[in-house]
Amino acid sequence: MSQKLAVPVVLLGLAAASTMALAAVETKVGNIKSLDTAKHELVLSTGETFELSKTVQLKTLKVGEKVSIAYETKDGKMMATKVVAAK
Repeated sequence: MSQKLAVPVVLLGLAAASTMALAAVETKVGNIKSLDTAKHELVLSTGETFELSKTVQLKTLKVGEKVSIAYETKDGKMMATKVVAAK
């Protein structure tokens, strides 16, 4: 591979890897401050707001409950894919 071709290939690989890292699932633990069934949102006591996927059952969650939230950041919003009770 010529050196002129190697640099763009390496840069393209780095760009792809950084994009994949941004879409990584993260986890947050906290107490529920409020639930909004109309907006399908959950707010933690820290003030962080999560939009909940349609697979998350709001009926099973309670204000004050300690939860673990699996989420991805998309378009600047935290999108929760899983919410479970935490110990």
